Amino acid sequence: MKKLSLIFIFFSFILIIKTSGQSFTQTTGLGGGISFGTGYEYHHVHTGNPGIRIIGIRNFNESFQISASFTCFLPNKEDFDDGTRSSTLWMVSAEGQYFLYSRDEFLFYALGGLSTTGIISNYKGESPDLYPDYSDQAIGLNIGTGANLLYNETVIFFGEMKYVVSTYNQLIASVGIIMNLK
Repeated sequence: MKKLSLIFIFFSFILIIKTSGQSFTQTTGLGGGISFGTGYEYHHVHTGNPGIRIIGIRNFNESFQISASFTCFLPNKEDFDDGTRSSTLWMVSAEGQYFLYSRDEFLFYALGGLSTTGIISNYKGESPDLYPDYSDQAIGLNIGTGANLLYNETVIFFGEMKYVVSTYNQLIASVGIIMNLK
């Protein structure tokens, strides 16, 4: 499973790099933003902190585009009597976006795709045998909606809401900005 996740991460980053370096015949964009997830509970430590998101987009035609993104959620710390556990969640996604409604500067779309989610949880304290370190990855499906607001020919604001169906189920809301590399 870890090899499959690493392959998925590799190809997602290739997609982001290819998106930012394509010829100017099709619309491409590169941007970032913040994400808010419901998180995942592990050993009484919740990982639902805000996260930083990097996204690459390539528009194929008037009704479809693909995106690849990497999101790293900020670590959450939980204090115990004899130590501290720090847990963080990260996600790599590749999604297709189908345009449902487009008018002037506003675009509304449905999205679906694949993601791999990882959790890293570390304990620092006097009882490492009682609270072992933990890391895991799981592949999941994404489904949701989003909207783009064209500020000018170069700047696009976006907002998305998606649900990740996986071992680490969660609802994620994201907002950010995309720079059009057209």
